[in-house]
Amino acid sequence: MLKNTNTIKKNKQYECKKLFWSDSKTIKKLKDSLQEENVSITSTDTILGFLAKISKKSFNLLNQLKGKRSNKPYLILINSKDKITKFVNPKSIDHKLQYLINKCWPGPLTIIFKAKNDLPSFLVSNEQKIAIRNPNHTELQRLLNFFDGLFSSSANKSGKEIPKKISEIDNEILKDIEYIVTEHENDNNFDKTKYTDKILPSTIIDASIKNEINIIREGAYTIKKLKEIYGENIKKKD
Repeated sequence: MLKNTNTIKKNKQYECKKLFWSDSKTIKKLKDSLQEENVSITSTDTILGFLAKISKKSFNLLNQLKGKRSNKPYLILINSKDKITKFVNPKSIDHKLQYLINKCWPGPLTIIFKAKNDLPSFLVSNEQKIAIRNPNHTELQRLLNFFDGLFSSSANKSGKEIPKKISEIDNEILKDIEYIVTEHENDNNFDKTKYTDKILPSTIIDASIKNEINIIREGAYTIKKLKEIYGENIKKKD
């Protein structure tokens, strides 16, 4: 059977950009590249995603890669609950929300907080909100040691289908990123034996209003599980 020529071209296009989390040199290469404000795509504990430094230049580059987003802010990945205070006033996190954070992080739960007042505008929404997640991925956690946080977003054009594997990523995106990082060599999809939440994106909740949790998107963390942890005062946003 003849192979699809478009797939062959795409394979050649990204082959020189591939790195593997299993390679001990990958984290340094990726760290140096991110510090130079290049954008890469990596596997995570959920879906394939962009990674970029938290800077205006990287924000603009992500906007070019993603397409029309109305300058919406991007998710920020952190590797420690202590780093929340870089972006959020700790007084806005009550004991119930802190309990939820302690139970669910690291993991596939994105939390929208009320942001600090002094953050640059490209980090926050018009409502002064910020989205943060602590991923359950060993190598990504190690990379995040070198940063207060990193921008992240699904590796697709805005409004287009989220890719489940490298070969589904848009060619226009592939040519403009620095690296593509997967778990190990010959892994064009995911190592499901290591990270079981892949394919599903993270669940997104809005905790910016005191004593209220609104579910923006249900993903790898189920509403049922969140209610078991936080209580029944969790609502699905209409």
